[in-house]
Formats: sequence, structure tokens, C-alpha cells
Amino acid sequence: MVGEQRDTFVVEYFDPQASLSRTYQFCYFTDDKTIEMYNLKTKRLFLKRCAYPSLSPNELYVGATINVFSRPLRIIDYGDDATRKRLTANSGECMITVDMQHHSAAAGSVIEALTTQGLRITFIRLVELSKSLAARVASKAQRCLVVLASGAGAREKVASVAASFSAAVTQISSESAVQELKEAVMGPGESTAALKNCAVCVIKPHAITSGHQGPILHRLVEEGFYISALGSYQLTVADAEDFLEVYNGVLPEYKKLVEQMSSGPCWAVEVCAENAVPALRAVCGPQDPEVCHVLFPHTLRSMYGVDRIRNAVHCTDLEEDGPLESEFFFSLLQNKQ
Repeated sequence: MVGEQRDTFVVEYFDPQASLSRTYQFCYFTDDKTIEMYNLKTKRLFLKRCAYPSLSPNELYVGATINVFSRPLRIIDYGDDATRKRLTANSGECMITVDMQHHSAAAGSVIEALTTQGLRITFIRLVELSKSLAARVASKAQRCLVVLASGAGAREKVASVAASFSAAVTQISSESAVQELKEAVMGPGESTAALKNCAVCVIKPHAITSGHQGPILHRLVEEGFYISALGSYQLTVADAEDFLEVYNGVLPEYKKLVEQMSSGPCWAVEVCAENAVPALRAVCGPQDPEVCHVLFPHTLRSMYGVDRIRNAVHCTDLEEDGPLESEFFFSLLQNKQ
């Protein structure tokens, strides 16, 4: 169709049966939300153009993983110069720290302000900086969230958010300070997780894409939970299967739950409180948002859930599972990164 806009990417799919990585050209037509794929090796059409309304444009960026017809596709590059120019115009990346020692109540609002500005949070982790490192990067506290935000006009937008939350937020402007923080907190390392008397809330990929992570985090703090650990993670299908294994054969939606959990970045939040597991379950609500709408309208799943699969959050079900789920994210996965 003449004049229609399309975004084109190079995507990679690991075929578990053949143990091979295959590359495709992936086209997303923004006007009608249709997609098309070509095999780059054979130069042949792989997927005829079809509607795929569940995929949104803000899910498409280099480094992202998208699920298309149950296949996890990792976007490894732009597919043409037009897409590259359009999506990288005025784009940038900025780092901030958010004081979690004295201003944890502001954290959710800071995140919401960033996403409302159209910025994508590519990394977040709750850390305990050494006194000397905190001083060198001018962080307002040793215990802080380290946040990387990217998008068009990132520097100006982040500066605006930092000014609005000046008591809690430090914008890391020096390139050397940004690099030092990246080396200190990204990748394997020590965690702030308690790993006991805790529960885990996982903000699902669809809720991240929809920009609900800020309000969800704000609600957890507002409910009196102590945020003891927080991080962003990209689960593989195998990771999601391991994490959700207890539901295999129990919930008929198990495979779709795995697909959702591995469809993009999720945020794991370890919370501590008296009776943390039942308290968190009460805030999250039953699995089905439709039930929540009727019986528990103020729960997270009622407010941000879509259906039994895209129900905004996963939460620890059993007391004994709290430390296990926390260890899965803040020990096992964190040390794989």
C-alpha cells in the first residue's frame, strides 16, 4: 500500500528442535497493526502479512524480545535505514538514582513520571552503594534505585523529572560516573534481597509495556510493604517454565502464562512485612481480573489486569515459596546476567 509506514527489524529465533538460531526480517505496519516476516537466509516469505493487534509499537526496539505466535523473537538490529533514522532520531539514554533510604514513597511516582514522558526504562535495580561510590556519583543515598531510561529527548525529560523530585532523584550527568555505576551494578553481583520472611511480586511484561509499573510500585509502598529488593529481568522460555513449574498441570493456562512471562522484561519486587505472603495476595487479588472487578475492585489485578494471563502481576502463593521465588530472581537470574 503506497505511503503506509512500516517499521522493519532483524529478529533472531532459537529453534530448540534443531538447536539453531534463525534470522528473519520482521515488518510491523503501524497503520493497521499487521506483521510480516521473511527468512533472511532463503529470501522467502516466512509469515504472510496478517493482523496481530496484541503487539504494540513501543514493544519494538533493539534488544527487546517479542512473542509472535508463541515464538520468542529477539530484535537484534534495525531492518532498514528508514526505521533506524525514525526510531533513533533524538534518542538518548540517561541514568538516575532514586533515594530509597529516605524517599521510598516517591519511587513509584518517579517511575510513572518517566514512562508518562514516553521514556522506556531499560534497567532498574535496587542497590546498596558503597559510601565512596555514592559520594563520587553524588547519589543522595547509598540505598537507591539505579534507573536507566531511554527515548527521544531523554536528557531533557529526565532533567525535568529530576527537578520535580529533587529531594529523591539524582541525575547522573558525568559519562565517567555513568560508566562506573554501570560496572558496579549491572550484571552479576550482590543483592539487597532478604531471602526470608518475604514475598515476591512480579510485574508482568504486558504491565511494563502499558506503563503500569510506577503505579504498582507506588501501591506496594503505600500498603506498608518494605521494598527489600527490586530488579528488571528478561526471562527466557526455559526460565519462565522453571519459575512457574509448580503451576504445570494445575492451571490450564500454564503454557500461556509461560509465554506472557517470557514475552518481554518483567520487574521482580521482594517485599517484607508481617505476614508478607497473605498481605501481598490481598493487595494483588485473585488471578482472574473479572472476579476482581466484582469482588475486589481496588486490587492490582482489577486495576491493571486484562485477563487470567495478562493479570498485571504474579505474587507468591505460599509462605514457603517466598524465599524460593526471591532466590530465583535475586540470586539465580541476577548472577546469570
